[in-house]
Amino acid sequence: MEKAKVLYDFDGEEGNGELTVREGDVVTVIRQNVGDGWWEAETSTGQKGLVPEAWMEIMRGPPAIPSGPPSAPPPTQTYEDDDWDDDDDDDDDWDDSEKSSVHQPANHHQPGKNESGINGAGNFGLHSANRDRKGSEPTGKGTVKLGFANRFSVFAKAGGEDYLLGSQEGKSKSVSGTILYTIVDSEDGPVWGSPREPFHVDIKNPKKETKLKGIKSFICYQVTPSNTGIQVSRRYKHFDWLYARLCSKFVTIVVPPLPDKQVTGRYEDSFIEKRMDQLSRWLERMTAHPVVSQCDVFLHFLTCTDGKEWKKGKRDAEKDDFLGAAFFQVLGVPQTVLDITVVERQHENFHKFVKSMEASMGQITHVIHEHGKRHIGPFKREYQKMGRAFKEVATSFELDTRPRINDIDAPTEGSQQLTDAIKFTGKTYDEIGDLFAAQPRNDNYILEDFLREYTGMLSCFPDMISFHKHTISTVKECQKQREEQKMEFDEAEQIKTRADVVSYGMMAEINHFQRQRVYDYKEIMKLYLGEQIKFYEAITEKLRAAMTQYDNVNV
Repeated sequence: MEKAKVLYDFDGEEGNGELTVREGDVVTVIRQNVGDGWWEAETSTGQKGLVPEAWMEIMRGPPAIPSGPPSAPPPTQTYEDDDWDDDDDDDDDWDDSEKSSVHQPANHHQPGKNESGINGAGNFGLHSANRDRKGSEPTGKGTVKLGFANRFSVFAKAGGEDYLLGSQEGKSKSVSGTILYTIVDSEDGPVWGSPREPFHVDIKNPKKETKLKGIKSFICYQVTPSNTGIQVSRRYKHFDWLYARLCSKFVTIVVPPLPDKQVTGRYEDSFIEKRMDQLSRWLERMTAHPVVSQCDVFLHFLTCTDGKEWKKGKRDAEKDDFLGAAFFQVLGVPQTVLDITVVERQHENFHKFVKSMEASMGQITHVIHEHGKRHIGPFKREYQKMGRAFKEVATSFELDTRPRINDIDAPTEGSQQLTDAIKFTGKTYDEIGDLFAAQPRNDNYILEDFLREYTGMLSCFPDMISFHKHTISTVKECQKQREEQKMEFDEAEQIKTRADVVSYGMMAEINHFQRQRVYDYKEIMKLYLGEQIKFYEAITEKLRAAMTQYDNVNV
């Protein structure tokens, strides 16, 4: 096994299996293929653990004198295979019945996978190790080792540290500094710049198609953007790919999760219609976002009809130079310098809002779901039980034969009219029971789907909050080091300027979410209450019709 010399002090986190080593130490390299820029090594005292490759130098000759410590190892970027279109045989297993092979990025997660959500333990509910890595004590001013997040954090995986320290600049194949998206200040605070002409998307005509001579089958949806009028055919797996790309690209933008896959019954008409409605609402939400609706990968998904161009666009999206934190390099923000104290307070306020809203969404979704179940179960049964009871009363009243001299066994006219009226009342309660059973389709189910959609959107925020929290922590640490004369003023200011871009991005997305929330809840509550009014009006009309039957009873 090879020996390596430690070039810089490194304070490892024992909980993550890392070693603590000091400059000049000699360690034995056990494995170099650990991945993500980390080696497994053993110290002279027999301690084993992970050390950053960039901190080590294999002892094969005279050691080079380093000019300064490198940044922490970047995450490895993975790309999907290029065989993505429906004509390729090796993507056959990517139909709706299989688990998607798309790598789920770190900055978004599906609801339900972590039941505790943002209420769990750890920083903002993320169950991860301590994200702060202590740096070594420098001997004077100049560039110091800044390691603010471990390699498992969302901040590190998305390249947040590299962006703040400026190590991403110059690496891009594209022209660095080109502004592709903007944020402007408004009366309501920072907002995303107005996009080009807004548009909407229709999804219609789902069709079952096959390949490999019928061995594989899948559902294709016809997607038509209003701004082009060109129809494209897309499968669920294409939506899944788009979702993964958007999550990888935008770390401070809400990309709600797609509807879940389904193994059985996926070709039933009811499921297809339901899935189409869910995908339509997902696309409409993405189309309504000023940034997502204008990004290349989204437009490629909506407009590309040629197979070769499709593959080329797919590869371009997966090799995008501005994924994760690199997105902030092409984001133009207002010139106003942000007060880190104000930013941190607003950050904490929004964190409390998300926690509270997530809890209330869970409660009301459960209540609405249970209420819908009672409509089609207990409520229907209770009203129909009342209907049967009234009918039994009417049946007993039919036995009224009234003693008469002429031996005619028949009820009087008034008695028969009363019996008929009570029969009508029993029938009315039967019909009311049917109304209760049918009503959830008009209001409860719609509201429940809406609430679950917002629950999915809220599930995006913990990682966004964590990313922004680490940005704030980085700025505060740099300010501290500048005050202690451990960092040059210009370097600290550059980090603060980049951090402001991240904060502006977070604020713009929060304002977009809150504005959309007000509009969405206004519309859904008007719809829900309107349907409730129509429902109870229909019941009232039936009861009123039953009551008028008694006006005709002659006593």
